[in-house]
Amino acid sequence: MASTFDIEQVEPHSSQQAFVEETPLSDITKCEPGSRPVPVASSPAAAMKNFYIIASGYLVFTFTDSALRMIVLFELYQRQYEPFQIALMFTSYEALGVVTNLVGGILGSRWGLRLCILFGLFFQLVGISMLFALLGSASWSKAGVIGYVIVCQSFSGVAKDLVKLAGKSVTKLVAKGDQATHSPLFRLVAWLTGAKNSVKGLGFFAGAALLNYAGLWPSLLVIAVLCALILPMCFRLEATLGVSKTQQKLTLRQIFDKGYSVNVLSLARIFLFGSRDLWFEVVLPIYLRAMFGWSFIASGSFLAGWIIVYGAVQTITPHWILKPLGMYPVKRGRVLLPWTFVLFLVTVALAIVLTVYRDTPYGSGPGKLLAGVIVTLFLFAFFFAVNSSVHSYLIVAFAGKDKVAINVGFYYCANAIGRLTGTVLSGWLYQYYGIWVCLWTSAGFLVICGIVSAFLPDIKMED
Repeated sequence: MASTFDIEQVEPHSSQQAFVEETPLSDITKCEPGSRPVPVASSPAAAMKNFYIIASGYLVFTFTDSALRMIVLFELYQRQYEPFQIALMFTSYEALGVVTNLVGGILGSRWGLRLCILFGLFFQLVGISMLFALLGSASWSKAGVIGYVIVCQSFSGVAKDLVKLAGKSVTKLVAKGDQATHSPLFRLVAWLTGAKNSVKGLGFFAGAALLNYAGLWPSLLVIAVLCALILPMCFRLEATLGVSKTQQKLTLRQIFDKGYSVNVLSLARIFLFGSRDLWFEVVLPIYLRAMFGWSFIASGSFLAGWIIVYGAVQTITPHWILKPLGMYPVKRGRVLLPWTFVLFLVTVALAIVLTVYRDTPYGSGPGKLLAGVIVTLFLFAFFFAVNSSVHSYLIVAFAGKDKVAINVGFYYCANAIGRLTGTVLSGWLYQYYGIWVCLWTSAGFLVICGIVSAFLPDIKMED
């Protein structure tokens, strides 16, 4: 069976390499009651079934999670919480991601990706259900609401990274081996990553629209139902999907030292995503409403459009952007350098625009400022998407198949550290200095990201 990703049907006695790594008969053992799942050989059809189930679950989950982000953020904003207080309430979402990616990687490696995605969906339902209590929070103190939302967001943070771990890891397990280029793997990763972010944009719009037209509790009910609907199909996943064949006990060094390539890429990831979340996730929606008087729908629509463009660029990066420039197939990690440099220039341009208008009173933003912000934001979306797409490919290219879950988990632990750092700093810098300082700090993060990326090695192809 051929497809866009060069995933092919392999005859039982074919000498060609299958896209699913076969397990020798000596590695297939019986699983005693109550014992850990043992990896077994998967047919191509079964492998693709696993991919479609996880990809579908990942995309639907992303829609509900991004909608929830807008619902919570705008609900808190209209209750007149300050930017730093709002950012503080989202810190647990990112902080729990740090721990979850480490633990989740070990969980996936030992017990399989099915357990990861099921636990993720369960925790998301718990987090959404708890937020219904905000309907009766009129008599609560601000500190009480902040503390309660922090707990709710902790569940969502754990959920997001468990589901993401399954979504990112499964691509390595189903992409056809290509020793020369890894091209099918890049195309599959680019498609899933781009689709995820386009769906995330739709979630932003849906969350803002639901809160604006339906209110808090109907909005929460809709996304809870959507999340629950994808649970049954996830039980159909193979229990041994993603389970490592080697099950020796892990030391602290093995957990945190993933080899030179993964460690360097993870460090670069911290500063790449920290640079974005220094101003995007919390500060930008608040700034647009405050400076230009935008409604929930206007703010949500703009963010949705931005994310959809960002996701679309990620999807087309391999063939429509890198290939015409002679950068595809990607064989060297340092291919990131020119894209990080251009992203730095765009960030500096946006910082200059916002610095020039830093004394403009809220609610009276001129048209020239709005035009400058919109143009540079979409330029940022384009170049950040290319960087992110290449990053997402490099981690699964650097990660070995047998340890893909734990290696990807470690990498996205670094991603969560960057997002946590950016989220905390964004609220503090915006409240006490302004969004222009957030952007200059973001530019500094990109300088560090570029320096670290210069030390990335070439890609070694697996047999």
